Amino acid sequence: MIKFNNQPCLEINDLWYALHSFFNTALHYSTEEDILDETNSISPSSWDLFSEEEFMNALAKCNNLSTPSPDKLLWSHFKHVFKDKVCLNNIIKIANACLDLDYWPSYFKISTTIVIPKPNKSSYDMPKFFRPIILLNTLGKLIEKVISDRLQFHAISNNFIHQSQLGGLKFKFTMDAGIVLIHIICSGWIKNLPTSTQFFPSLNHCLLSLILEKVSFNMQVVKFFLIGRKTHYFWNRFTLPSLDVNIGVGQCSALSPILLALYLLPFLHILENCLKILKIPISILSFVDDELLIAQSYLSNSIIFCSYSVMSNFLFEIWSYSGIFEN
Repeated sequence: MIKFNNQPCLEINDLWYALHSFFNTALHYSTEEDILDETNSISPSSWDLFSEEEFMNALAKCNNLSTPSPDKLLWSHFKHVFKDKVCLNNIIKIANACLDLDYWPSYFKISTTIVIPKPNKSSYDMPKFFRPIILLNTLGKLIEKVISDRLQFHAISNNFIHQSQLGGLKFKFTMDAGIVLIHIICSGWIKNLPTSTQFFPSLNHCLLSLILEKVSFNMQVVKFFLIGRKTHYFWNRFTLPSLDVNIGVGQCSALSPILLALYLLPFLHILENCLKILKIPISILSFVDDELLIAQSYLSNSIIFCSYSVMSNFLFEIWSYSGIFEN
């Protein structure tokens, strides 16, 4: 039996409340704008109409074997339909109309959340031992992929992404993180220094909107994507009517990687500056939502411990104010 807040979930409604509360812990938190003071804004960009090439390039990268969405459509269906230019251009007109009207249809916002157990746990009596798998309707995901490509290009070309962020972004791959880490370790060997290594988030939409204002990306996109999202929970044979999920970005959305990278950006800048002021020799590598602390010294364990304490205290202070990050 699952327990939440030290109370057993005796009824199915208790279970829905436990899962929804745990998966959306920062739902009602406020934000502190001060943490963005050290993040510089970039110049706004013009917004052009979507093109056939953008949609075809985004669709070409989609796996035909991916899990079917709630609308039961596969990427292979769209690849077949888009062979007809009339159908393709009608979809593009829908996407452009959404931007013109500042409206994202609820059909694209409603998701299905499948709750599955994490493997190899000794017991399954707490929500944290389960993982939410979020499925969105395929057409909405395709348009989000095109928007994501634009946002990534805008942020990366303006050097807005932190140099340590290597995962979930265009032109940056898992291999890059490994190569950088190996380079740091080998550089330490040359200096006869040992290397030690040793991180989490719940995205608050208010803070995310403020960060995107710094990026100067089309705010219409941000508003209609973030506001009014809902999900249906599925647990074995049980289904729950839709609940609000105006927090986080589902892993099924193509916008998730770039929005997460931008969300963690202020934290990385502040942490880096704190470590410099305290003269703690630490390198940071970021891969999606995992942060790696790297120390090269004969006192590397002490340095790692000190850096982790600085990071924990900083995050706890932010969390105490606004719940922006969750440990």
